[in-house]
Amino acid sequence: MRLAALTFHDVLPDGHQPSPHGDDFYAVRATEMEQLLSHLRKRHYRTVNSKAFRAWQQGQGALPERTVVFTFDDGYTSHLEYAASLLIRYRFTGTFFVNPEMIGRPGYLTWEQLRKLVFLGMEVGSHGLTHRPLTQLTREELDHELVQSKRRLEEQLGIPVHAIAAPGGFWNGTVAEAAKRAGYDAMWISTIGMNGKETNPLALRRVVVRSPLDVDRIASLVEGQPSALWWASSQQVAIRLLKRTLGVYWYERLKRRLVPEA
Repeated sequence: MRLAALTFHDVLPDGHQPSPHGDDFYAVRATEMEQLLSHLRKRHYRTVNSKAFRAWQQGQGALPERTVVFTFDDGYTSHLEYAASLLIRYRFTGTFFVNPEMIGRPGYLTWEQLRKLVFLGMEVGSHGLTHRPLTQLTREELDHELVQSKRRLEEQLGIPVHAIAAPGGFWNGTVAEAAKRAGYDAMWISTIGMNGKETNPLALRRVVVRSPLDVDRIASLVEGQPSALWWASSQQVAIRLLKRTLGVYWYERLKRRLVPEA
């Protein structure tokens, strides 16, 4: 059995204007997200969070045949206002990855809102301390990002934190080893693909969902259709090549020039 994990960022209401606090390039409309959730529910999909997925990987229990993982990055206020409400409406769950340094800033969740997410049955994981690209840090900086983010989340929320998502998808073997040292047992990255019991738990694959959202295309990715995965992977290779060639700063500048509303 192999399953997909979908990644969402900001979830915007219809008619919303671009926010100075978020990255609308990766945003989805709340109506689009609801269409996707409704579609997957009608196809009898169930969801598990990162913790339950890892338990299954380790042989602890079984998963329904049609299972998908929903993850949410960056800790936007919309994750409580729109995403969590929609998940509950369709009897789904999710894992929310946040940066402690961003908590409470305009457009981002507060500690109290994060506690409410936990109360609603959602899982909270780390997204690094400050959202800096982990592959560009020294060993000392990397350890600080991973250890302190985990510690602050656990202290503030009163829950164990075992999962982390690599900010911006910046990941390599050094980052994986640092995550293991810091006490994480699951690391979600941006490489497109399906996850099975044999998948490296410190390199778990995800598919980014953004507007304009094609429900049928995303459903085909969730079902693991080879042609859909190949096309999405080809696009990802092109993006990574641009990032490597231009560097993060100039890549972001080009992205916003090509997609003005981002």
